[in-house]
Amino acid sequence: MFRNTTQAFYSELKALLQSSETIFWGGVELKSGRSRLIKITSPRERVDIIPHLNSNIFAQIAATFWEMAGRQDLQFLYHYLPQALDFFEDRPSPTSSEKSCLKSWYLSKELQKVVHILNTDSSSRDAVINLSPTQIKDSRNPENFASNWMQFLIRNGKLHLNICLQSHDMFSGTSGINPFGLSIFQEAVASWTGTEVGEYCCFISELHLGDRHSTQAQQVLDSFTPKTLYEFGFTPPQFTTPFAEIDSTLSHWFELEHQMRQGSFRVADELQHIPDDLVRNSLELLYIYNRHQQGYKPEQIAQLIAELPPNDFKIAAVEYFARIWNNREVIPLQPQEKDYFDYLWQRTEPTPSYSFSSIFQLLSTLHYKKTLVYKNSWKKHGEALGVFAGISRKYDRLETMFTENVKPTADESVLDTFADLAVYSTKYLTYLAEHYPEMFQEFIQTDSTAEPLQTYWHNEGFDPTSKLLTQRYESSQQWQQISNYQGCFEAIRDAYKELEDIFVNNDWRVSDSRKCSLSADLAIVSLHYLVLASQQEPENFQKFAEAIANL
Repeated sequence: MFRNTTQAFYSELKALLQSSETIFWGGVELKSGRSRLIKITSPRERVDIIPHLNSNIFAQIAATFWEMAGRQDLQFLYHYLPQALDFFEDRPSPTSSEKSCLKSWYLSKELQKVVHILNTDSSSRDAVINLSPTQIKDSRNPENFASNWMQFLIRNGKLHLNICLQSHDMFSGTSGINPFGLSIFQEAVASWTGTEVGEYCCFISELHLGDRHSTQAQQVLDSFTPKTLYEFGFTPPQFTTPFAEIDSTLSHWFELEHQMRQGSFRVADELQHIPDDLVRNSLELLYIYNRHQQGYKPEQIAQLIAELPPNDFKIAAVEYFARIWNNREVIPLQPQEKDYFDYLWQRTEPTPSYSFSSIFQLLSTLHYKKTLVYKNSWKKHGEALGVFAGISRKYDRLETMFTENVKPTADESVLDTFADLAVYSTKYLTYLAEHYPEMFQEFIQTDSTAEPLQTYWHNEGFDPTSKLLTQRYESSQQWQQISNYQGCFEAIRDAYKELEDIFVNNDWRVSDSRKCSLSADLAIVSLHYLVLASQQEPENFQKFAEAIANL
């Protein structure tokens, strides 16, 4: 399991280079990796910036909208990336029969069928797009089609995307699948079905890598950067086009793109009136690319980039032009952007910065991975012997560290213990939501972002509950005033002792509203400790974060 496609790419590439298995395809020996299952927990983190991979955000955007609109014009793709289709690399242009193999579907229409199915029955398993007849034929084996499909599945208010690929080349992408585009398609369907973006899961029957890419692949691994741009706080533009307007939006998108490709300067003002951030931002990037193609000077392009919204698209544009110009100074950067590029280009190592919400996302990953192993063991023995006992074990461990100066053991650091206490306390709230619904409803009634009660039940309720706690943390200065580790422990001790009193000296089986507030305090202060740790001991915290990512 990986947070995003960047982390997955590094891991799969490393495994492929270490593989001793090979196949022969078209007379060429390729390294092979069979039956690869890749699960992404944050698929909206779709922009990959990987040194030596030479990513092209402009080509990815163009290919995505080309696919969604069911376009057939290859010259459109060649304009943004002349090598977009590797199997035509030795030919001046594709034949008419090859063109007919490119795309026989209109993906927007297929997605609309998916939306109809899911909106009719959200539990349906039938929302599948079969890509078998739509992929490009292998020019060296004309009878061989790829057998690929994608399935959309709604569970617990989240839209998950499952992909099956027959084969995929790590560098040339010959499966015909565009992961960047899939992320956008998933977000669009989630928007149209009133759900959140869930996981992206891809099963690949066979990954392979040719010798011509082996040197480049090793360069990629040698320059590995563990943190992606999303750890620096950059976010993606959001897709908001209504379901009923997608066809007209795509038509307008290509009209504007055609004008800018023909050299029209007038479309710049019209772009500002597009309400959908993702649609508008994608055209803004293509506008910049076309100005570059038409001879704008680097200083002029740099100014256009500087005016872009401060998101992941802008970061990808900065990286692209800095690379092709071989000049990292021409584009003016904001402080947050400079921190990231200093890290990427290894000029200086910036101080890692983690927010409360980003650390909760990290703990969500920890919770998910441990749930796969331990299932519901945390509440197997009930509230007192199960849930509260787990909290008590973690508190006792912290108490010995802070009052008796006992050092943590090799298998569980102090960061691990605070993280576990935050997770257990958050899970306790999901237990209270399920078993004391009226009490929990009263607890959340002042939160305008609160969701229906059942959203907070079971293990699936962890993420919605973390959002409640993040809102509680950010809406008060009470927690931020705690500026040191000892203060965190003392606040945890006070909350724990009061909660313990309910279980030891009272009838703990009754509905006591303090259970909600005290468990919330335990989770929040434990996580605030981690916020402080990320600021005061960044290297140690980064190792902690990477250990979770690699579980």
